[in-house]
Amino acid sequence: MNEDKIPNHIYQMSTINALVSGLYDGCVSLNKLLKKGDFGLGTFKDLDGELTLLNGIFYRTRPDGSMYVCDKNVTAPFAVVTKLENYSTYDIEKCACYNEVKEKLDSLIESKNIFYAFHIKGEFDYIKTRTVVKQQKPYRPMAEVVKTQPIFEYNNIEGDIIGFRCPDYVEGLNVPGYHFHFISKDRKIGGHISECAIKSAKVIVQNCSCFRMELPENETFYNMEAVDRKDEINKVES
Repeated sequence: MNEDKIPNHIYQMSTINALVSGLYDGCVSLNKLLKKGDFGLGTFKDLDGELTLLNGIFYRTRPDGSMYVCDKNVTAPFAVVTKLENYSTYDIEKCACYNEVKEKLDSLIESKNIFYAFHIKGEFDYIKTRTVVKQQKPYRPMAEVVKTQPIFEYNNIEGDIIGFRCPDYVEGLNVPGYHFHFISKDRKIGGHISECAIKSAKVIVQNCSCFRMELPENETFYNMEAVDRKDEINKVES
């Protein structure tokens, strides 16, 4: 079977450790990512905005939190994608904060030891997002970059949450737990979610038992030091 056609298959380019370390050189094109799936998230070369893939369309955030459809010829240093095609659907409502959202989603999964893709579509009482901003070489580690990243807050907004839940054992490869991006219904604003409250939403849950990761083929990655960056990742993703 063609590896890209395996049902419930997650494809990832690079590692979260590499990204947090400051490896922002593009190593996979959006055209290639689209062959791996139609749903996912990541960032762009030079850390130039949050990458959100929904229904086969790539969106990029600007520093002001606005979003636009991105050219497929650009590249990404880190991305996680899948194809939504074999999933369960649930209705949820009245989650007052991000922790309650996570608890609700945890109640919908079979095991914390496999990967899940989530598409949450509905009405949100509150959404708080942020976005990374284009960097210049020599690149700074992401823990330094996020200290000055733009933050945005929205009340009573409709839209989509796109993301994944990864097992704890992927620490260093991906973000353990939940990682979500938001895009508004009109596709004009969004970013990385740091807080949210759900009024009423439909949730697609896809369990993903096949995880494939491709590593960058460049000198920077080959020479990267193997350092425990758990604390940095927690700061960056919180």
